[in-house]
Amino acid sequence: MDLYQNLLLGFIVTLAIGIPSYKKNFVSLSGLIAGLIVGILTFAGSPACFLIIMSFFLSSSILTKVKYGAKEEKGAAEKKSGRTALQVVCAGGIAGIAALLKGMYENNILLWPDPNQLSHILTVAFLGAVSSADADTWAVELGLLSKEDPVLITNLKKKVPPGTSGGVTKLGTLGSFLGALFIAIISAALYQYISPPQSAIDPVSIFIVTFLSGSIAEKIDSFLGATIQVKYWCPKCNKETDKKIHKCGMKTEYLSGIKFVNNELVNLMTTLSGAIIAVLIYILLFE
Repeated sequence: MDLYQNLLLGFIVTLAIGIPSYKKNFVSLSGLIAGLIVGILTFAGSPACFLIIMSFFLSSSILTKVKYGAKEEKGAAEKKSGRTALQVVCAGGIAGIAALLKGMYENNILLWPDPNQLSHILTVAFLGAVSSADADTWAVELGLLSKEDPVLITNLKKKVPPGTSGGVTKLGTLGSFLGALFIAIISAALYQYISPPQSAIDPVSIFIVTFLSGSIAEKIDSFLGATIQVKYWCPKCNKETDKKIHKCGMKTEYLSGIKFVNNELVNLMTTLSGAIIAVLIYILLFE
C-alpha cells in the first residue's frame, strides 16, 4: 500500500473512530478535527503506527473516565467535553510528523544515503513520542486516584495538592511505567508491520527503546511542570492552578514559571524529548 492510499485509508478509519469518540466526550469538536489530522499523518507511516497511537488514545480516554467524580472533587479532572485540539496536537503532533516523514521516506519521496537508517530513526522517534504521551497520561490519571498527597518532584519532602504541576505519587509513578510498558508491548508485537520487512527493527530493540524513552520522558514532564510551567493563584479559592481563569470563574494572579509555558506546551516538549531520547537510546545501544 503506497503513501497516498494510506492517507486516504487513514482519513476513513480515523473518522470512523473519531465520531463515536466525540459522541462519548473523549474529544471535543476541535479535538475531533485535530485528531483526524494526527490520525491521517500517523496512518501515512503505516497501519501499525496508527494502531499504536490509537492504543494510546483509547486507553488514555478510558482512564480519564475512570472514577471521574473523584478526580472532579479534587479539581483536577479533564473537561467533560473531552480533549481539545491543542491537547490532541501537543500529545500526538510529534508522533504524527515522525510517522509522515517515515512514510515519505519508505515511499522514496525523501532520500537518505543509508537504505534503512532514516527509517529506523523515524520509527523509534515515533514510538518514543507515543510512549511518553501514554506514560504521562497514565501517570496523571492514576496518580489522581492515589490516597496519598503528591510530593513535588524537585523537593520530595514538600507535599502539594492533587493535580499540581510537578507533583508525583507512588501510584502515578507506577502508572507512568505501566503506560510506557503498554505501548512497548504493543509496538514489539507489531514490529514486523510497523515498517517494510527489509527495514523492520527487531522486537526486543523496539520494546527496550519504547519503554525506556517513555519512562524517562515522563519524568522530564514532571520536572518541567515543577520548574518552568506557568502557575497562577486563585485569590478566591486560595489555590494554585495553571489556568488564567480558575474553575470558580475568578481571574487568577501570576505566581511563578514562564508565562507562555503552559501545560500543553510542556506536553509537547515531553513528546519531543521522548522522540529524541528514543533515537539516542537506539543509536547508542542498537545501531
